[in-house]
Amino acid sequence: MQRIVTALFLTLSLLLSGCFAPESFKTESQFHGEDISPVVAVDNFTLNNATGDAWNFGQETDNKVVVIAFLFTNCIDICPIVTENLRWMSSQLTEEEHNATEFITVTVDPWRDDPDTMLAWKEGRGTDWTHLSINDVNNETQLAAITDVWVNFGVGLWIEEAPSDVGENNSNNTNESGESDSGNSTEESSDTNTTTSGRHHPDAYSVNHSTGTVLVDHTGLQQVWWGDNDWFPELVLEDVQALIEARNAE
Repeated sequence: MQRIVTALFLTLSLLLSGCFAPESFKTESQFHGEDISPVVAVDNFTLNNATGDAWNFGQETDNKVVVIAFLFTNCIDICPIVTENLRWMSSQLTEEEHNATEFITVTVDPWRDDPDTMLAWKEGRGTDWTHLSINDVNNETQLAAITDVWVNFGVGLWIEEAPSDVGENNSNNTNESGESDSGNSTEESSDTNTTTSGRHHPDAYSVNHSTGTVLVDHTGLQQVWWGDNDWFPELVLEDVQALIEARNAE
């Protein structure tokens, strides 16, 4: 009987010690978004900004917290919402926080989104941050460069060709079959490999991609992932500010 009582006492002690453990022993994330674990380093890359000039990640984001979203201008649902959320977030940062942060939009549809198109999107949405694409989709080196960025950030991307009777007039418009940013989870896209590298696309096609907005710390490590359908601007903002605080504390 004494052994049973002792065992119960020890069990209760362990349970209580877990309930009242110091904060330093808790493993809960400091972020509201999904932790990228293990963290992934950003592979340095060079793409073209909305004026067609070369833009290098390492040079432009040195010692900055980076908010990077993968979108495309022909998207009619999620992408405009994410862009508006980013614009709101940017407006909430103090001048000091702005100086420590870099916002970036990278297209997942360079076949349509050349720099001129990205510039029109940028100006039309009233945004003031960097929008990236490539100058020439027929240039294998440039296409490989943006493909490598997608892979590095875990972008699940696939292209669906429209029926042959859609016609060439839909080349710059959302096709009637419903072009969309699916916002599917990474798990859903894991069975669908990105087969866009080096592929020549017909005029009529739709783009689906499963990714979100990635928060990168000032050392170039991908830390937090926010799914496009899970956006809570106030919480994303808090995650960005937490990364800024960590940067300033060093």
